Amino acid sequence: MGKGSSSAPAAPDPYETASAEAQVNRLDTYSPAGSGTRYGYTDANGNFVQGVAPEGYQSAVTTVESPWETAIREILQPTSVSLVSQVSDIVNNLPEAATAQDTSALAQQIYDTGYARMAPQFEQENNRLLSNLQARGIPVGAEAFTDAYNTQQQGVNDALQNLTLGATQAASTEQSRLFALDSAERQSAISELMAAMTGSYNPPSNVASGQAASVDYSGLVNQQYQSDLNQYYADQQSRNSTLGTLGSLGGALLTAGKSTRTAKDVGPEVDLDAAAATIMQMPVHLWSYRPESAPEGFGTENHLGPMAEDFRDLTGLGDGTHIAFIDHLGVLTAGLKAALMRIALLEREISGAEVN
Repeated sequence: MGKGSSSAPAAPDPYETASAEAQVNRLDTYSPAGSGTRYGYTDANGNFVQGVAPEGYQSAVTTVESPWETAIREILQPTSVSLVSQVSDIVNNLPEAATAQDTSALAQQIYDTGYARMAPQFEQENNRLLSNLQARGIPVGAEAFTDAYNTQQQGVNDALQNLTLGATQAASTEQSRLFALDSAERQSAISELMAAMTGSYNPPSNVASGQAASVDYSGLVNQQYQSDLNQYYADQQSRNSTLGTLGSLGGALLTAGKSTRTAKDVGPEVDLDAAAATIMQMPVHLWSYRPESAPEGFGTENHLGPMAEDFRDLTGLGDGTHIAFIDHLGVLTAGLKAALMRIALLEREISGAEVN
């Protein structure tokens, strides 16, 4: 909701909210072969349509069978042809049982690859050490030379030991992955064989799970609506408070004394044209209080209006330091009356010209 809006935020549409939540929490599923579960609705002819159900339509769900699953099902149904050839084909193409392979060659390959990347660094560090020792005047065979060289070689040995361990672990992990793939392939083939021999088949599911944590979309929408509504009420309260403050201030200034004739010494009416001319001549400035001169409750924000000195010089009212609110209002009233009278006169002249 925009700041200062004069109307309360509209409540969420129940149907749109319910449709959005249903769509968010309905997970279509797909297998690599194209099978799975689809969500949608039934149209007027009873046909399934995937997507969001329009208002007034019934939601629906359907299961899609892949071509491979369709072929297997049709072959294995009671009305299908003999299963003998099917069993024979499966047996002939049955994968070998998974066996654990020797990982030493793979580990050596991983080690060689890692060492090829690290060898240049070892050589650079060795050259750097020799240059440093020579620059310091430490000859080969000296105790300091031997200590420094042994320390560097220990670091190289540690790095190579870690490389060896890592290569062994990586080879073992790869071997475990390949073993699992071979086992799964053979198990799938055995399941197919058993199904063919019994005349039924229930292939292992390779469809992604449709189970997921639900999203409270309606709650989120309602939470946002309540937040917007609370902000609207806060803006309204702030606006009413400001208007009430201004109204109280103006009322206090206008009712500071009695406004009846019996309470005043009333002089002649002012010259309205002179009042209008005074307003025309009155300089109007954009100004702000200096920090040391600001009245209580005012800051250094900008204001708009005449200066007390100009107001006194042009109207003869005030002390040149303050502008009385009632005097300012009176001058503006007189000027406004003069303007309205001139407008009325112009309207009469225009109307007379149009009649003639």
